[in-house]
Amino acid sequence: MTRSRYRLIRRLIPAVIALYVVMLPLNSVLEEDHGEIFPFFSWRLFSRIPDWQTTEYGLLLHSIDGAPLDREYYLIPSDDVRDWKALRSVVKDCRIDDNCDGAVASILYPILFDVVGTTNLEFSIVKARVDLHDIQDHIDDLAVQAVSKTSFFRPGTTLGRWNTQVGRLQ
Repeated sequence: MTRSRYRLIRRLIPAVIALYVVMLPLNSVLEEDHGEIFPFFSWRLFSRIPDWQTTEYGLLLHSIDGAPLDREYYLIPSDDVRDWKALRSVVKDCRIDDNCDGAVASILYPILFDVVGTTNLEFSIVKARVDLHDIQDHIDDLAVQAVSKTSFFRPGTTLGRWNTQVGRLQ
């Protein structure tokens, strides 16, 4: 090690310690903002642990051309991320203003018509509970697509029920 490098390290160590001591009062000022000053105090990477119970929204199809389906069929969530985003957008619009029917008609009807291929559909938007313990127990089945994500949905509240020819039913 050269002499100049050794001197630099000897001066750098006390400078870093002095900087750390100067920043100590800042930690108490920022305490309500999680007290984080990267990389000096309480830096938390991936520290948020999700709850084991969560909620998801789904578009539950009830009937096609007036014929009821024999099982629960969630059209969304699907493999297409755009469908998920569209459903989230509609849910957000329904919570914010009273134009829920307009949002459903303008955003969801085209998706329904494209996927199903008919114009007489009855469906509802469902807020479902999901227990992440169940998903953890069946993660191998999910990986090989033996079960779908919607298998773990436990329907809760219904945001509304619509028929594409009539409009809102409930």
